[in-house]
Amino acid sequence: MKFKEIYDGYMLVLMVFIGLFLLLRDVPLLRKKKLKRDMKIAKALGYVYIIGGIALFVMVRIF
Repeated sequence: MKFKEIYDGYMLVLMVFIGLFLLLRDVPLLRKKKLKRDMKIAKALGYVYIIGGIALFVMVRIF
């Protein structure tokens, strides 16, 4: 119940923004520096933040 109070629309926007920042800002910088492993990690985390944030928001609204 406490989690339902914490995870609102603001938190959803924040999670999606973090994911987009990782994908659009950090990944190109890491690619330019030729840090392939770090680039893959940042890309995976970006997708996890975006998909996970949306999934958590939907789950909180359903339950």
